[in-house]
Amino acid sequence: MRAGAVAVVVVVAACRGAPRYAVERVSVSESLGARRLEAAGLPPDRLVEVTRRELASARGFAVAPGAKADHRLLGQLTVDRAEAFSGGPGSGGVAQVSVTLELTSADGTPGRRETGAAAEPLGEGPAALRVALERAASAAIGKAVHGVVLEMTAERKGTAELIRDLTAPEAQVRDHAVRMLADRGAREAVPALIERLHDEDPAVAERAIGALAQLHDPRAAGPLIALAHHRDGPYVAQLARLVGDVGGPDARAWLLTMSSGHPDEVVRGAAREALSEMGARERQARSDQR
Repeated sequence: MRAGAVAVVVVVAACRGAPRYAVERVSVSESLGARRLEAAGLPPDRLVEVTRRELASARGFAVAPGAKADHRLLGQLTVDRAEAFSGGPGSGGVAQVSVTLELTSADGTPGRRETGAAAEPLGEGPAALRVALERAASAAIGKAVHGVVLEMTAERKGTAELIRDLTAPEAQVRDHAVRMLADRGAREAVPALIERLHDEDPAVAERAIGALAQLHDPRAAGPLIALAHHRDGPYVAQLARLVGDVGGPDARAWLLTMSSGHPDEVVRGAAREALSEMGARERQARSDQR
């Protein structure tokens, strides 16, 4: 792969009534995945073309050589993975590509970061590998762009609308709603977030666990504790730390039990650490109230 980044001007206009974004530069970062794609016949400039195409076809986006904008962003595409696997007897192979698309403010302020992954079957013939990898790369980039669109949309929604999104059919919509509610500190969303602990998409369920810990609402202690049943030590140890972040009487009682009665020393240690941190926060809260 040649040195340096491949740049292109991509102008992003959000949906009607939304802020307009100009992505001034999109670069393909140096990575093993990018080198593998180039070796297969997909150089960085082709990845930029694919990114432009996906942006142009996404709702709320426009691609042009230049335009006025409220926000100017820089984009970076990273190919995290690009592999092809041979199939077993009587079955074909598959090409897999995963990417990360990151948009940051031109002044260096952190911005949006979305991932996408896709797999395509390998066909036959001399161009089969290149074709399968290009299809997988296009699909992965499309998913990352779609994630950016969803994030932009979620940012403009009110808390009540985001809570409704927690039951949306699309997993990515639910995922972005969980993220945004946690970032806003929306404790009124706790009951709805508790329901997402059993989301059919494991990624959304895991995101809900973190969101509840971030909101520090004791109502989540019992549902989080229930997740520890019949789970292995490392998972329970991590959960102990999160239950400690939630706090409250139920959290304290469970952590006291875990700190002395769990057979795994790692779990006992995590519970003791969580109790210590809970105590420190409570002392600080009492001090702040004086």
